Amino acid sequence: MRHRLLLSTLVGAFAVSTYAACGTEDQPTTFPGQGLDGGGPGDETTIIVNNDATPFTLQIKPPDPVINFPAQPNQAFQAFATGSTAPVLATWSADNALIGTIDQTGLFTPAGIIGGVTNVNASVGKASASTTVTVNLAMTENPGNVDATTQGKLKAGGTADSAFRWLYPYDQTVFPRGIDGPVMQFDGAVPDAAYVHITSKYLDYQGFFGSSNPARVTLSAMTWKAVALSAGANDPVKVEVTKISGGQVTGPIKETWAVAQGSLKGTVYYNTYNSPQVNGTGAIMRIKPGSPADVYIGNCTVCHSVSAKGSTITSGILWGNGDPLQSGTFPIGQNANPPPQYSENLGRYSFGALTPDGAMVLTHGTPPGNTIRGLTQVTTSELHDTKTGAKIAAPGFDGVVTHAMTPTFSPDGKKVAFNHWDSGNGNSLAVMDVAGTTFSNLVDIAQDNNKILGWPFFTPDAAHVLYHSGSWGTENAAGDVNLVDLATKTVTPLAMMNGFNGSTNYLPFGDPEAHKNYEPTILPVAVGGYYWAVFTSRRVYGNIVGPGVDPFVQNSPRKKLWVSAIDINMMPGKDPSHPAFYLPGQELPAGNMRGFWALDPCKQNGNTCETGDECCGGFCRTQTDADGGTSLVCVPPPMGCAQEFEKCTTAGDCCGSKQGYLCLNGHCAQPPPN
Repeated sequence: MRHRLLLSTLVGAFAVSTYAACGTEDQPTTFPGQGLDGGGPGDETTIIVNNDATPFTLQIKPPDPVINFPAQPNQAFQAFATGSTAPVLATWSADNALIGTIDQTGLFTPAGIIGGVTNVNASVGKASASTTVTVNLAMTENPGNVDATTQGKLKAGGTADSAFRWLYPYDQTVFPRGIDGPVMQFDGAVPDAAYVHITSKYLDYQGFFGSSNPARVTLSAMTWKAVALSAGANDPVKVEVTKISGGQVTGPIKETWAVAQGSLKGTVYYNTYNSPQVNGTGAIMRIKPGSPADVYIGNCTVCHSVSAKGSTITSGILWGNGDPLQSGTFPIGQNANPPPQYSENLGRYSFGALTPDGAMVLTHGTPPGNTIRGLTQVTTSELHDTKTGAKIAAPGFDGVVTHAMTPTFSPDGKKVAFNHWDSGNGNSLAVMDVAGTTFSNLVDIAQDNNKILGWPFFTPDAAHVLYHSGSWGTENAAGDVNLVDLATKTVTPLAMMNGFNGSTNYLPFGDPEAHKNYEPTILPVAVGGYYWAVFTSRRVYGNIVGPGVDPFVQNSPRKKLWVSAIDINMMPGKDPSHPAFYLPGQELPAGNMRGFWALDPCKQNGNTCETGDECCGGFCRTQTDADGGTSLVCVPPPMGCAQEFEKCTTAGDCCGSKQGYLCLNGHCAQPPPN
């Protein structure tokens, strides 16, 4: 049976959007419909739309369905025109292919990769409508070939081993996307098999692991991707682990994690003193989150600083008798071991402060009688050209500050912070305003007569400074990371980063792990609603680098890089940090330290990109290629608002400003989670 409807005779309005139909009065636009059951010829309805007809709307049915996959393998959708009970033939699309895809009959099929919510869209001519579809994903894996009987025992749980507990990661850790998942590590009797149950709002994962990795469990890359991408900004990820050992079951032991809605940016450049890649000698290594470390500058080149925009490194060169014989500046590019662009027979470029563009360096000043990592030469802090080494006049600084130790510029270059040896003999931290090469407003912002305050680093908004409170070195030294609010001079210990929940030590081995945290730096842009700090710690890394490893022997493998999420919306006196995670990709046998986090060198217009922070002009957009394909490339400033990570002056420049997006260090950033 065939029906014909003239939409000009229909009245009423429902659904998402309304548009006038295409076609002309003499040549109506015709849309073939389809039956409710998707039947064949003779069952369809043809919708005729005239230009003088009442503008019509579309509605998608069913609205906002929920699919429990794989129990429900798909969902059929249909589109209806205003007032019609017969579906029309529409053009269909879905927004997130990782959640699922939809064919042109309106059949939506979950991808089985992640759980979550995506939009399903229908269009007929100029009329369109959208609805959501929610996919709850259930995943079961058995990489350990655990038999059904043992699976049942593991699911039932038990209390056999009182020593069974988490060693790593820590409860309440915030993980970013785009890195390897954590190696879950446990204490107690060695398991014969383990059961991991992970749940979040849209995911239920069950995995059974055998004895090939008895006290550690590592999810596959695809499984961790499912966990990380299925969790929303405010969705807790609940993790339960149960083990069986000698037929006795223990667990579940439980933790809760969070996942930030973004992948880390830039590169971490760090010192190693015994890398297997350089025959056990020193080097500056580089590690991009999600990739393994490689050597950037070898030949015992260490004690470095990096410009925020990733163009320049300053470093010591060629160590002898524990003292750097030279220091210099290096350009950053793709190729490893670039020759220095300038060097001198002094160590003052080691630990110098580079301007964000890398054009100038404020040298580290070493006062008489002070030693920091072997720097015994007495030097005065000066502003230099990084390419020529020429001294640059610095009004307001020259003759005012003699020894600025471990200085650093803010990401916008408008402030500089340093250990103010002239006034505090190492026990004070100061900050100055900077305009070009002119310095002003010298203010001491923190003082502790019992500790050295050094290695300061600005948050991306330049409103706070993280710093190391302890001693200069990390050999046989206690240290922790603090934060000072520049507006109020309020000092807040970053307790959760350091291993404390308030005054309670949550590290699994207690006091022997505590107060071994040093030298923080911060990614210059916010990601996923958080700032991200990387720091050196000599804490235990689960049972991989355990408590039996001496943290203070020369180049101890306990000396590693850790990362902590820091809340953007921090309040003076309230700890904004979260428990740290081990930075994947660094070399396990080596002693690693001083991770300096910087953006990568920017790309000119026309080069491929992923986000605007990679582009010198600040914008990355989809462009059509000559062959008709599309790709993301750096472009001149486009019309309209700026997307996440693109260039901004105020939050109002950002497309998500109504959703609370911020402008931080000149880049649009997600708001913090609720």
